[in-house]
Amino acid sequence: MPEKTLDQLNRTAYEQYQKAISAVERNNFDYAIEMLQQCLTLEPAFLQGRKHLRAVQMKRAESQGSLKRAMTGAKLQPLLLRARATLSKNPTEAMAALEQALTEDPKNAQALLLLAEAAETAGMAEVAAQTLEHYCKINPRDTKNAHWLARTYTALARHDLARVVYDRILQVNPADFDAQKAVKDVTAKGAMQVGGWDGAKSYRDVMKDKQEAIALEQESRVVRAEDMIENLIQENLVKLQSDPESPVIRRELGKLYGQKGEYDRALEYLEVLFASEAGTDPTLEKEISDIREKRISDVLAIKKQHLQSQPDNTALQAEVENLEREFAALQLKDALRLVEKYPNDLMYRYDLGVLYMKTADVQNAIEQFQRSVGQPQRRIPSLNYLGQCFQELGLHDLAIDQYSKAIEDLPLMDSIKKEITYNLGCAYEALGDTEKAVAEFKKIAAVDFGYRDVRAKISRRPAPKA
Repeated sequence: MPEKTLDQLNRTAYEQYQKAISAVERNNFDYAIEMLQQCLTLEPAFLQGRKHLRAVQMKRAESQGSLKRAMTGAKLQPLLLRARATLSKNPTEAMAALEQALTEDPKNAQALLLLAEAAETAGMAEVAAQTLEHYCKINPRDTKNAHWLARTYTALARHDLARVVYDRILQVNPADFDAQKAVKDVTAKGAMQVGGWDGAKSYRDVMKDKQEAIALEQESRVVRAEDMIENLIQENLVKLQSDPESPVIRRELGKLYGQKGEYDRALEYLEVLFASEAGTDPTLEKEISDIREKRISDVLAIKKQHLQSQPDNTALQAEVENLEREFAALQLKDALRLVEKYPNDLMYRYDLGVLYMKTADVQNAIEQFQRSVGQPQRRIPSLNYLGQCFQELGLHDLAIDQYSKAIEDLPLMDSIKKEITYNLGCAYEALGDTEKAVAEFKKIAAVDFGYRDVRAKISRRPAPKA
């Protein structure tokens, strides 16, 4: 079923949509949702209306108290059961039930995935893609359903959007072979689509001039020199003129300006985009935070270079110290905001724990690492940090437990295992158990005799027993 635009709606659906827009302006969210749901019952392929409905549902949820939000579970289950029962036979009816469920909880993963499945069953791939995009912004670590979204975009010939999704997957899991292969495929398909390869009779039909060939080549390169970045910026600025609302082009411009070091320009694009999406994209929020931090760190690096050549410049020294404090405060503020906004994302908790470690806030660091140990990609470093925290507090027996758990998951004596084994030996030393300490240090010496001060440690003899 093709997507319906505003001017293609029947009169009744159009009037309901206009009433909903007026209600939103008055902050009457309940009436706006009712009108949008009625509109979508008549025109289920009206993508713009569904997008507005999701945004209003989010605003309504934010305005509700915690007690009211806690009571949504009882209302959700009957709607989800009804949707499952009708999904295969009457997918549009299932979609209506699921929109009611999302009114109660617009972030409900079960409802969003069922809605995407129902839309796909009904032949509304655009609605499925829109729903999965919303889901993936809320659940950025779910690479399985991100693959579903990317495949949907590819089926719609939206290769630019598919590439963006595959890039997100690779940020979460750089070793995802399927995503690595797919990003090359969609990049090639996108180049063919833009360049007219599908209907071209010859190479010259596609490569009309040298500049077009250069542009296609530049888009496929991972490493971009400064002149390439500038060319890509100009190219995207031209694209933006013909499609000024495109989130893909705006995000790409933000990234390119960030790569170029024009951080203020980068933030102009990314912050406006983030606001337009009602702040529901954690990956975009992280990009904005990274650029803000990079802006300060670049200035700090320059000041430190100047200080090396002017070590007696007290004013410059004070400036560097102020920038360091500002940088640390910004990092901590951003990390706290992300954890507060996405409390179940354990990667953000790990990042916050590391920052607490840097500021010697051991108590708060422990709290975060005890949570982040549940994230498979951060389990080992979380256990290592926990051991260090407990050692700082003099709780060496607890530190030993953490290091031992980490070592159990490390079959090879690589750099990580050497570090944790060394920390374990130091913990035994602190407890006065020299024999066990030396045993751990010898494990390192067997593969790397020059590691830190292991040579000196294993040369010590345990004190004679009384």
